[in-house]
Amino acid sequence: MAWVWLSIAVLFEVAGTISMKLSEGLSKPGLAVLMGAFYLISFGVMSLALKEIPVSIAYAIWSGAGITILAVVGLFAFQEPMTWLKAGSLLLIILGVAGLRISSPEAKVSNYSTSSITGYSSSVAPMEVSIHPFAESASIKEESR
Repeated sequence: MAWVWLSIAVLFEVAGTISMKLSEGLSKPGLAVLMGAFYLISFGVMSLALKEIPVSIAYAIWSGAGITILAVVGLFAFQEPMTWLKAGSLLLIILGVAGLRISSPEAKVSNYSTSSITGYSSSVAPMEVSIHPFAESASIKEESR
């Protein structure tokens, strides 16, 4: 459910930024209030996502997805130019977010996949080593199979 919350947070953040653009420097009170409401909802829903998703991953996805969606909205709705440099930069943002997600502890390869790739099955229980200084438990935890 955390990923659903994160997706909703992204959509409300995008809606808030579009409202900000349409408010013409907050000179249109209705759109300014709408912008504030969208951002409050986005932050509230983001806090629900952060219960299960690490902040580094959630924020990277939230901001990266928002930037990418808004670049596309800007291109089509506001006739903003798309240069090769801008497109390449957006691609780097997407690749960076994907890299953070892949490197996160949640993106583990299952034991079955690992043993099928290496061609053998290990009889030793896999172990996860944590070097985080604020780890709640011992630095080595045995995973259950």
